[in-house]
Amino acid sequence: MKKKGARKIWLSVLCIAASLTSLPLPLQGQAERKEHRPLPEYKYETFHRQSNDPLSMQPDVKPGSDIPGYNKWDKWALMQVKVIDSTTRKPLENAEVVIAETGYRTKTDKHGFTQAFPAPIIRDPRFTETLARLHGQLTLLAYKNGYRDTIYYNVRMNEGMTTTPEIWMFEIAPEHHRIEPYVYHYPTHHLFSVNLAEEFRSKSQPGAGPESPDR
Repeated sequence: MKKKGARKIWLSVLCIAASLTSLPLPLQGQAERKEHRPLPEYKYETFHRQSNDPLSMQPDVKPGSDIPGYNKWDKWALMQVKVIDSTTRKPLENAEVVIAETGYRTKTDKHGFTQAFPAPIIRDPRFTETLARLHGQLTLLAYKNGYRDTIYYNVRMNEGMTTTPEIWMFEIAPEHHRIEPYVYHYPTHHLFSVNLAEEFRSKSQPGAGPESPDR
């Protein structure tokens, strides 16, 4: 009889335990769970140059008729190029420098410098007009006997400033069998990258939010 009574007690305990395990238990931290609300909307404004920017107060460059394309572009600035030997770091004299967009060509002096000359500010037409491009871009080529031809893409041109790029040229060695132009790519200005990201950022997916060069 004692065995049967004990067996009934154990069966009752097991039934109670089974019924308890079938009940939904509150999850840890369930009280803290909240529904995700949409992110607040921000008004993103594209960066604009201020009217007191010193660049905008400098006089425009007006090319003469001796400059190719003088009547094709409305914005010009000065450029002076320096050409150096990439190994010795010494200036290269009589290196020929050409602006691909205009065909203008000039040569370097004994210090490796060209004379300062007008060059057009050609802005990239691929982007919307509302996106103000801070600079233009030009392509430079350099030639000198005994050196590999050199191409510089995307050289930045700014209004009211003299652009002074340095072109490094590599001397041709006897072991060089396949001689191709040496190519450089100038990086896009960081402010333009900020403007581009802000112009096309969706408000529903703000990502990093409005970037600031002062952050």
